[in-house]
Amino acid sequence: MTLTLQDAKTSFAKRSFYVFSGRVLPVIVLFLITILYSRKLSYDDYGTFQSVWMYANIINVIISFGFISILLTTNLSFLLSFIERNRSKIITWYSLLIVITFLLFFYFSRNFSIATLYILILFIIIRNLSIIADAFLIKIHKEKQVFIINFFYSIIFLGWHLYVLYDKYDLNRLIWGSIIITAGKCLAMLFFKWKTLPEPQQIEEDKVFSKHWLYLGLNDITSTFSKWLDKLFLLYLLIPADFAIYFNGSFEIPLLASLISTLSTIVVLKIAENKTEIDKVTSLFSQNFKILSAIVFPLFLFFLFYPNELYSFLFNDRYNDSIPIFIVSILIVPLRINDYYSILQCYSKGNVIITGSLIDICLGFILMIVLYPLMGTIGIALAVVISTYCEMFYYLWQSSRIIKVSILDLFPVKYLFLNMVILTAASALVYFLLIDASPVFRLMIGGIFTAICIVAGLYYFYRRKLTF
Repeated sequence: MTLTLQDAKTSFAKRSFYVFSGRVLPVIVLFLITILYSRKLSYDDYGTFQSVWMYANIINVIISFGFISILLTTNLSFLLSFIERNRSKIITWYSLLIVITFLLFFYFSRNFSIATLYILILFIIIRNLSIIADAFLIKIHKEKQVFIINFFYSIIFLGWHLYVLYDKYDLNRLIWGSIIITAGKCLAMLFFKWKTLPEPQQIEEDKVFSKHWLYLGLNDITSTFSKWLDKLFLLYLLIPADFAIYFNGSFEIPLLASLISTLSTIVVLKIAENKTEIDKVTSLFSQNFKILSAIVFPLFLFFLFYPNELYSFLFNDRYNDSIPIFIVSILIVPLRINDYYSILQCYSKGNVIITGSLIDICLGFILMIVLYPLMGTIGIALAVVISTYCEMFYYLWQSSRIIKVSILDLFPVKYLFLNMVILTAASALVYFLLIDASPVFRLMIGGIFTAICIVAGLYYFYRRKLTF
């Protein structure tokens, strides 16, 4: 049966909703856990607890080495056929990667007992299988089922963390429970039937496809190290209590990354459909800056004007020492108004994307070595900001060079500057009018004003009937 255009749009909207909701649920749960655990645990216990998630996120990306990306972006029949043809090579490669990664983890990890290391490794493996199962079900159009499973999993996962926190906190006990819950999620995913796949088609030569897989894996790893470099750097310099202070000053703003990723995915699809029309590509890329700035700029100004009120409310004044680090860290936020390598991705420039990530990592590491003795942990946060700006500029420059347009055609400087000036003036006016009010009232009114700015900005673009 042939779908009408409206049916196709409805189907796409439903799939997007379930995928986005499935991504958002774990983020919300982990944010709630972060707040509750930071309010109740000692600085040492909280720092060790967060290092568990840091290691889990980094190791997961390394041992999966691009498999999630290749699974989501490749014809499934061809992928399974390719794996069958190259089974021994793939098994050997991933086995070596897993063994070497966990040996290095064993050698370099700090603050964990031997028993904790073993169960943490088991948790990482089970969690990795869970993420792969998620991706596989999405690939075979089971987004609704993935959402349902993740909904119940998130509730149980949060409930277990609350039980351990308020009963008797023990890290090993917490990880064992998380292993059981995550294993249960994996088992639940086995009950779904999936349709028989068509005969695989030779989409690419095995050598070309292997190179593509290699680039995706390297890009996943470099991007992850770039994201966690500052925390890895400090984990080996600071005691858990000081690491906790830094972590709560530099944590990523919840949902922002998921929002940007979802909207930018639409742009990538549109650019890929119009690669031969440079004017269209340029317009889409520039347009995404404007749309996302309507969301990101008001959020940035809210966090810039109300950090004291925010930390007092969220962390019960326990992490006020994190505020200077937070103020420096959020200087990245105005830059988070696009997926800067979407053009490079569409034009198959994986080598350029990896080079940008390596520039970010190398420059960031050098700046950390230079700035840490001068400015302490604030210098580490500043190093991340500077290296990220350089990486984004590199992607813009390379994108403009590849499609042969000016950087200013891709990056609407005048529009963004005027938008920021107007929003800053309005936000400052609201803040200073409330200067004598209570912190909670200031935070509430500031939040309402921010929401109004975002809704007004998005409505403006909606009225213009943009081409997304």
